[in-house]
Amino acid sequence: MPKTSNLFIAFFAIVIVFSFLLTGCDKPQPKQESPPPPPQQAQPTPLPQQPPTGGIPPAQLGKGSTDPIAQIEIPTEAKLNMQQGINYMRGKDWDNAIKEFTIAIQKHPPYDVAYSNRAVAYMQQKKFNKALDDLKEAEKINPRNSMVHYNFVALYSLQNQLDRSLDSLDRCLELGFNNYDALRADSDLNNVRRHPEFRKILEKHKVFLK
Repeated sequence: MPKTSNLFIAFFAIVIVFSFLLTGCDKPQPKQESPPPPPQQAQPTPLPQQPPTGGIPPAQLGKGSTDPIAQIEIPTEAKLNMQQGINYMRGKDWDNAIKEFTIAIQKHPPYDVAYSNRAVAYMQQKKFNKALDDLKEAEKINPRNSMVHYNFVALYSLQNQLDRSLDSLDRCLELGFNNYDALRADSDLNNVRRHPEFRKILEKHKVFLK
């Protein structure tokens, strides 16, 4: 075979190999799939809002004795009746509230707050004598319960016994009562709140209401 033909064949082979290499380099790369988006976290279900209490006297919200030792001794069952009574009072269902507080007292006779809260329910029914009996019993059990003395303020104010109401106001503040919204807005205190001595007693205990 002539030498020129051999060179031509060699050159043609080189061209074919080079073209093959170029074609291999230009081969499209496999398409990369984008990673799937992260799963969305479930949003927590909003808790239902509690209905407004609608001007419930603050005494109804007490949950336990101010005496720590007495609080420890209260049976769980009596506390459950106490809580149910409070729930009824928030709905202004005074009769059922009284029943629950009565059961709580039967389960734990020295339950000062149950007596105090039952007194508030009686006050809303204008059963002032029963309310007074319960408050006296609560005071006997725990004379340092400031909420009991606040309830005396309310009871005497409702009965327009303003001197007694003012004395109880002085005592409840002395014992640390600090629900100033109640002192400002509780309608049961309307009568005593108009008395000129009301603010003087508050100021005596460094309480200044606007």
